[in-house]
Amino acid sequence: MIMEYIFAFLTPIIAIIFFIKCVTIAKKIKKGEDVFHETVLGAIMFGFIIFSIIWSGMMSG
Repeated sequence: MIMEYIFAFLTPIIAIIFFIKCVTIAKKIKKGEDVFHETVLGAIMFGFIIFSIIWSGMMSG
């Protein structure tokens, strides 16, 4: 029950933060700045989003 609430409310927030981080990475790449920390954080957020999609598919099927 609590997992459904986490995925229903937390996943959209993480998706918004993920998008903002992607834009930040693009701007930093354009300026030639280091993007290591943003890349690691983006990979973790992307993994969570994919996990949420897989989890919701398993719970509905």
